[in-house]
Amino acid sequence: MALLNPSHFKTLVAIGLKEKRILCAKPPVFLVGFIAKDSKNPAKRQYYVFLVTNKHVFSGDKSYVDLRFNKKDGRSEIFRQELVFPNNESRWKAHRNEKVDLAVLSVNPGILKEHNIDYQFFPEEIFSYYRNFKNIGIEVGDDVYILGFPLGISGDIQNYACAKWGIISRMDKELISKNKAFLIDSSIFPGNSGSPVVLKPTITSLAGTPAVSSAYLLGVVSGYIPYEEGLYTHQTNPPSLVSLSRENSGLSFVVPIDFVKQIFKDWISEKKRLEKAQKQTQQISEKVQSSLEKEKS
Repeated sequence: MALLNPSHFKTLVAIGLKEKRILCAKPPVFLVGFIAKDSKNPAKRQYYVFLVTNKHVFSGDKSYVDLRFNKKDGRSEIFRQELVFPNNESRWKAHRNEKVDLAVLSVNPGILKEHNIDYQFFPEEIFSYYRNFKNIGIEVGDDVYILGFPLGISGDIQNYACAKWGIISRMDKELISKNKAFLIDSSIFPGNSGSPVVLKPTITSLAGTPAVSSAYLLGVVSGYIPYEEGLYTHQTNPPSLVSLSRENSGLSFVVPIDFVKQIFKDWISEKKRLEKAQKQTQQISEKVQSSLEKEKS
């Protein structure tokens, strides 16, 4: 019995700079689809496809990034993605709140199909917005999966993402308001920033609480909280810091998918360029669709 949808791995893309035909992978980016044309028949829905990652991946003095996609023939292909149009208009957009470490970039699915790319995207139907967590039944202590390329481990011939496990540690309104993120307890390392966080479905629950049987996309990892311990000398006044050690506390911030949707809404309102909408390459089954609708109602 699979609890992690294998197609979710196909949403991840390795990003970095190509050196001697080798991609030095950094944080992952992943694909999401926002509904462009809705329909009661999932097979007829169309989506605008975007890459999602942390803002710092695109910001700075970068003029381009290299993206490695898996191909259906078992190989991979690297695309150089310019970050600015010839007229100096940015191809990507960050969240309007500087505290939110998120950015999106519109993707041309036609080019991916021409190059025989084997990809999927998280459709908007499986987004679980923070504002709906309580209604759906998502609570502190629920299990989650984190997909990414920790420590740059991404495969040599194709992208092979690692799955890590964690639990929701804290997600109260005070934390969300202050940090624009909730907390998970998981061993997050460099290369996991920008990773999608997916709820682990379950059919069991305590009496009086709902079991959430769908693998919702909850948010995006922004980074872990370090534990710091300093060594001071008292031979000076005031005492001076001699050394500082840092360790991974195990707690990491996850930006709710709500903020990704906000960027998309700003993209539309500002009439930024959009690539042609497309249908999902692998439709959600009727059984899963029914489960999603029941849990969100």
